[in-house]
Amino acid sequence: MSQRESVRRENFSAVLEREQLDGYLIVNPVNVSYLTGFNGEDSYLWVGDSGACLLSDTRFEEQIKEESPDVGALIRCSGQTMLGLIKQAFSNKEYSSATPKRVGIEAVSTTVSLMNMLKDAFPEVEFVPCDGDVEQLREIKDEGEIQAIRAAIDVTIDAYLATKKTIGADATEVDLRDELEYRMRRLGADDVAFPSIVAFDARAALPHAIPTRRAKVADSSMILIDWGAKKDSYVGDLTRSFLTEKGLDPSSESRAFRAKFDELFNIVLEAHDAAIAAMKPGVLCNEIDKIARDTIANTGYGAYFGHGLGHGIGRVVHDFGGLSPRHDVPLAPNMVLTVEPGIYLPGWGGIRIEDDVLVVDNGVEILSRRLSTAD
Repeated sequence: MSQRESVRRENFSAVLEREQLDGYLIVNPVNVSYLTGFNGEDSYLWVGDSGACLLSDTRFEEQIKEESPDVGALIRCSGQTMLGLIKQAFSNKEYSSATPKRVGIEAVSTTVSLMNMLKDAFPEVEFVPCDGDVEQLREIKDEGEIQAIRAAIDVTIDAYLATKKTIGADATEVDLRDELEYRMRRLGADDVAFPSIVAFDARAALPHAIPTRRAKVADSSMILIDWGAKKDSYVGDLTRSFLTEKGLDPSSESRAFRAKFDELFNIVLEAHDAAIAAMKPGVLCNEIDKIARDTIANTGYGAYFGHGLGHGIGRVVHDFGGLSPRHDVPLAPNMVLTVEPGIYLPGWGGIRIEDDVLVVDNGVEILSRRLSTAD
């Protein structure tokens, strides 16, 4: 592991030269972990022009030795402050050849409070807000990351299939969520990738519905589930929408509901498939989004698809990059993204179909292909 992170830090050091920085303070814990292999919390990474070191405390001293043996560390004891460690890093020749004058700092992850403290503590240093420098490296996955994502997706799928087999008529959204998340962990997940979304009937019109105990499966016609497992620091993220036994009932009321469900499902599926078919290196992310968006708009439901078509996944469920109208970055090999068009009708419900895809040299590989869109 340490060799992989060492290469990442070496690649990241090019940012210092490009932005004419004397060093860079990484405060986002996901980025700290990506560059070092360290999975603790409350810790920063200083990347100077001579080397890099973790800034942490005694809770993580042994963990750093275990997970990041090739990274220097400055450890604060009780009574010491993080600002004190930063001062040590700035003055340590092992990491900084001279006292830094121009320091990059993560604009998105740095709080106003921290920035003000840094400016007060180091008035001679110019702190330069930077955006997305580590995240851009994270956007392109290496082979080890791709294998980890595959494993997370496998657990995600297996847990869903097992849960669907055991859905009881009395189960609520909360019951379904709890069973699904239990099975992900039981099948090897370290955690869930995000709080699972389970929504019955009209509540499926809320793209990020929070599960409740208000309704039961027996009283509902359709279910939308958006879920994902986290395994070995990487995640899966899938969504399926399906009819229940009530929704499949031959009564006239259920036939009308099922006809609407089938109409929307087929539109969303067409948008999903058209977008994936167009994905290949060099095509802009917003062009892929437009293909799916236009497909839905041409049926008259464009106003009911309000979110982006997809997002990058990796160490977090909303990783850097994505398929949206405002993202004009070209696709590149080894990007991993979701494709998740949807239609959400207030008072009726919503349909979303989401798969995880890997960009390859001549198109994409659907990493979640094993789970049919009809499952």
